Amino acid sequence: MRRLLLLIGLALLLALAVWLNRQSAQWHYIMPVEAGKVAYLATFDAFPEDWNLAQGRLKSDILPEGVLRMDVGGVNSLPFAEAHPFFADFDARVQATPVGGPLNNGYGMIFRLQNKGNASPDDDDFYLFMVSSDGYYQVVRSVNGNSRELSTWVPSPAVVQGVGVMNTLRVVAKGAHFRFFVNGQAVQLCLPDEPTARSTYNERTGECLGGKMVDELVDDSIANGQIGVAAQTFDEMGVVVDFDNLVIYGPE
Repeated sequence: MRRLLLLIGLALLLALAVWLNRQSAQWHYIMPVEAGKVAYLATFDAFPEDWNLAQGRLKSDILPEGVLRMDVGGVNSLPFAEAHPFFADFDARVQATPVGGPLNNGYGMIFRLQNKGNASPDDDDFYLFMVSSDGYYQVVRSVNGNSRELSTWVPSPAVVQGVGVMNTLRVVAKGAHFRFFVNGQAVQLCLPDEPTARSTYNERTGECLGGKMVDELVDDSIANGQIGVAAQTFDEMGVVVDFDNLVIYGPE
């Protein structure tokens, strides 16, 4: 009887150890921030080891010129590169310049990225704020591989159109509240009244159909994560975007 109890106890301890090992893979140190103070800076002139980069068709690399370049060699692709630190609250800004490819593209910031610890990004959790070279912006959320367009592509004069021109993107996150800026101008989101409905924007009338244009997103799906940059192709490959001067402050 004692031997049986001992074996059961050892089995329970082993199961607990396996569970703790799996859980600890998702535990991360969250960077502390002070309001208005710089918490992280990447000029891409040094410290490439701070970033998770990739080679191949969906390439991200830090160039000698001091930029992080995303080179998307596939259609309907969304590669990203992220810095190692984890943040909960932040005020992040980055300069982004498309230098090649079609105007029908997407590029911007990925944030509160939770990598599930495997080689595939398909089940990662993250938010995404992107602009396009033809003058639109969008906000997306992905949780457990389920991607949802929280605010569809909305046209804005704040986005500088074209290839070879720079846009500065900014995301302010404080708890479950998010605000978004393009070139210093706050942009509104088209959020449907029904949380499971599709975000739909009518360009002709300037209306958010079945919803409202709002100043901030309130969403508590992902509490913290990494911050990085991303570029997207649709039906044409060859989108190339240079990112520079990523600065993360504590939100005011």
